[in-house]
Amino acid sequence: MRIEDLDCELEGRPALAGVSLEAIAGRPLALIGPSGSGKSLALRCVLGLAPAGARVRGLLRIGERTVDLADRAALARVRGRGVTLVSQDAAASLDPLRRIGAQLAEVNALHGEASGPGPREQLAEVGLPRHFVDRFPHALSGGQAQRVALALALACRPATLLADEPTASLDTVAQAELLELLASRCASREIALVLVCHDLAVAARWCSQAVVLSQGRVVARGPLADLIAAPAEPITAALVAAARRSG
Repeated sequence: MRIEDLDCELEGRPALAGVSLEAIAGRPLALIGPSGSGKSLALRCVLGLAPAGARVRGLLRIGERTVDLADRAALARVRGRGVTLVSQDAAASLDPLRRIGAQLAEVNALHGEASGPGPREQLAEVGLPRHFVDRFPHALSGGQAQRVALALALACRPATLLADEPTASLDTVAQAELLELLASRCASREIALVLVCHDLAVAARWCSQAVVLSQGRVVARGPLADLIAAPAEPITAALVAAARRSG
């Protein structure tokens, strides 16, 4: 997946300007920056889910396909098999009135293959008991809900998976387990991974490449190890310092 020159205006003010990035299978990309830098907004624009009234410009390239980021209908057609999302609040993204198995079965019907794994196998793949197909979302813990969200995302068989701070509501142990699961499943399926976070220490553990945003603009990009070793501008330097203090 490649995003080229993404611009977004909200209420006549620039929120994103000239954001470009590339996600390649086998080279997980961290999209990092302080709160309010535009990380989540960039993902919403790519998914065709920008806020009402937003003016979006730019291009999305998925394989041989090119989509105008202003064309929400075209973006809707690439959601799922082209690009999909694991959000911060998985519980809110699940249908509270339907059992987990029914939700997985629906995604399988839309995006999967007849010979592919069923809901029970898909839950087992993300470390959940098979009988969870009969549970409703309210019966899940935060970590379990995130694993269900990952199972739903993988069921789409996406080329690119966008993970928007997927461990923000989890404790330290659950965070590490989910991120390891996320990274390993994307690697085994050759899915390009974009991990959005504000914690450089977390990003460095799972990602080889990084793009740093500040006030809606890219201020640094490249191998994450290089950005940490020699930050060339103040925002990246501040993120590195914060990671070292927390470590």
